[in-house]
Amino acid sequence: MLNHLRTALRNCWKNRATNAINITGLAAGMTAAILIFLWVTNELTYDNYHPGSERIHRVTSHLGTVKWTWETAPYPLVAAARTSLPQVEAVTFLEPWNLTNVNIAGEFFPEKNAAYVDSAWFTIFHYDFIAGNPRNFFSSPYNLILSRTKAKKYFGDADPIGRTLRLDTIDYKIAGIIKDQPSNSSFQFDLLMPIDALLSNPDRLRYTNDWGNFNGQVYMRLRPGASPQAAGAAITDLYARGNLAIHNNPHGTDLSLLPLKDLHFETGLTSGNGAIIHANRSTVTIFSILGIFLLVIACINYVNLTTARASIRAKEVGIRKIIGAGKSSLFIQFITESLVISILALLITLAAVTLVFPAFRNLTDKQFPAPFTNPQTWSIIAVTLLAATALNGIYPALLLSSFRPLNVLRGATILKFKDAFLRKGLVVLQFTFSIILIVGTLIIQRQLNYIQHTDPGYNRSQVLSVNMSFVRQRSSQERQTLTQTIRQELLGHTGISGVTVAGGSIVEIRSSSAGNLDWEGRDTAFRPTVFQLTADEDYQKVMQLQMAQGHWFDSRSPQDKHNFILNETALKTFNITTPVLGHTFRFHQDTGTLIGIVKDFHFASLHDKIQPLVIYNDDRSRATFFIRTEPGKTSQALAAARDIVKRYTPSKPFDYTFLDDQFDGLYKADQKVSTLITTFSGIAVLISCLGLFALAAFTAQQRIREIGIRKVLGATVPGIVLLLSRDFIRLVGLSILIATPIAAWALHKWLEDFAYHIPLTAGFFVTGGILALLVAILTVSTQSLKAARSNPVKNLRTE
Repeated sequence: MLNHLRTALRNCWKNRATNAINITGLAAGMTAAILIFLWVTNELTYDNYHPGSERIHRVTSHLGTVKWTWETAPYPLVAAARTSLPQVEAVTFLEPWNLTNVNIAGEFFPEKNAAYVDSAWFTIFHYDFIAGNPRNFFSSPYNLILSRTKAKKYFGDADPIGRTLRLDTIDYKIAGIIKDQPSNSSFQFDLLMPIDALLSNPDRLRYTNDWGNFNGQVYMRLRPGASPQAAGAAITDLYARGNLAIHNNPHGTDLSLLPLKDLHFETGLTSGNGAIIHANRSTVTIFSILGIFLLVIACINYVNLTTARASIRAKEVGIRKIIGAGKSSLFIQFITESLVISILALLITLAAVTLVFPAFRNLTDKQFPAPFTNPQTWSIIAVTLLAATALNGIYPALLLSSFRPLNVLRGATILKFKDAFLRKGLVVLQFTFSIILIVGTLIIQRQLNYIQHTDPGYNRSQVLSVNMSFVRQRSSQERQTLTQTIRQELLGHTGISGVTVAGGSIVEIRSSSAGNLDWEGRDTAFRPTVFQLTADEDYQKVMQLQMAQGHWFDSRSPQDKHNFILNETALKTFNITTPVLGHTFRFHQDTGTLIGIVKDFHFASLHDKIQPLVIYNDDRSRATFFIRTEPGKTSQALAAARDIVKRYTPSKPFDYTFLDDQFDGLYKADQKVSTLITTFSGIAVLISCLGLFALAAFTAQQRIREIGIRKVLGATVPGIVLLLSRDFIRLVGLSILIATPIAAWALHKWLEDFAYHIPLTAGFFVTGGILALLVAILTVSTQSLKAARSNPVKNLRTE
């Protein structure tokens, strides 16, 4: 083995130029593959570290005849399941709370990752306590558990146990510190509070204990052998009996159990509070394939160059066989060379991973542990190294160890076909994959550009959203007076051109309703689901919505408090016959008429089709002010809004966002995918070009005497360049033909996820093919031109 290793190192140094290309390409492929596999492994192992995770399920609610799917369930179900369901081993309740603000000397620090949990939470889910324990935590309603990061943020290096932290207006005592949750946890909460703190408010207790309110998540761990389907049926029956006893109406709601392992990839939720981030399983599959292909195309370079140089090593193999080397010995020799190349590439890979890891964490929004401190990372590295060595070494080692002089002279391999065909096939495979990625990058970028520049039907530019929840807490008359006062104060500032108050952001309207609307001529069996928005008289002007029929709410018409406006999609869905305007309409126990039809606008992501929308003028649930600012005067508008919030609620933070930022947030995941695809496309093209460059250089070197003879006989430099480049250009052309239908199919599937998308035209594929062809021509021509310009006399005199 020492001799094999010494010989391998000697050969690596002797062919250092070729091996430098091999090592560079392989290091790039291994770096990309390791990062991809690290992310994929993280996605596929979500929440599996909890004891008995295969028996943990979340209760999912399917409501009413429309069967909305909610991730929430009634709180009374917890106590009922503990006493009435023998197949349930443990049950717990979670209510995420994203309105928590840490108050330190009057300065507010918003904490979005907070939650209330009940006493069984730590029985089902695993946490590593640095200080404190669950028993002390639940000893008082106003205890608090902090993650290590938040404890460091608020208390530095001091021991926080026993100290207090003010959340909004309530003091909580620190009863525990836990390690930050791993990146593959669905429960990324930094602050945990006992549910008893929330229920200490009598109104909240009454609301939470109502079987008709679905305000939190219920998790259950079943006993070994218990059937999730049978348990789901039992839970449904339990809910029906509890709800019937209170409301005399079971609502036709079904409950089911979702396995914890499926929580991360859950789809089809009608609504959610966003506390648990869900992923797309298809994206994980795509990137798994991407990681494998990047590693494969990196290894293709080594295989191509090694097999191309096989005839050069014929004398070496022949001499080794003459002095007694067996096939197995030669096989080990060439595998050792492959291993040496892979290890050298791995050393560069480790440095590259360390260098790009912070950027990779920012891009994926995953707080992966530091590289090389996680055993999982080393497992991925080991598997990648073995895969690279196997892909690099097995075929070349079999080829060279089975060498027979006559076969080499004929150009045949152990597989009984020309090894040139294999090399050409591998080059085609490399560029096929690269072209697919190039075309994919072009289409993804164009779709995201289309999203950014498509008219959503409203103007989101320079609109500030400010949460003033204190308005909603006043009586009806006080609410109206306060709203008007704040509006006039804001409009009094020169930097503000318009103010409106609504129940939600126009960028993403989530509130929906079913069974609460009626109109003349409605089929009693038709109970459509609609989205709903409560908005005031200035909403249309501030958001610059366009009316298709009728008019918007008028502040001078008291009756408009009870009237309604539909979007065009709702009008089509409801099939209301003419005349539309003045048609009697009932919604949420209020009766009025249709006074207008607003032109359709996108109030959700372009992934979704525009849905029916009912707009009404009820100020009871309106607390968000939308402020349109004058160009260049946003800072003055912010200052004015901040002063008002501080004046009316000094104990509350100033909570604001821009509509542009909310809009960008809808496509954050798409932007991540685009960036990753673009990055890995560049790596794939780089690796392919490195291999093509080395192969062109070797081919030119092998044909150097032929080139000399052709030049002596009158061949021109352009003619020789074309001669040497022609075969490679044909291979890239073949790659274009193969890649086009594959890319068209894959990207058609990707675009299907958008209800509104760009057309899939031939231009993308032509552009992608031309780009790949130009890159290949530039790569090959550099070597071809060098060979064509060489001195023919010197080439012909060289043996």
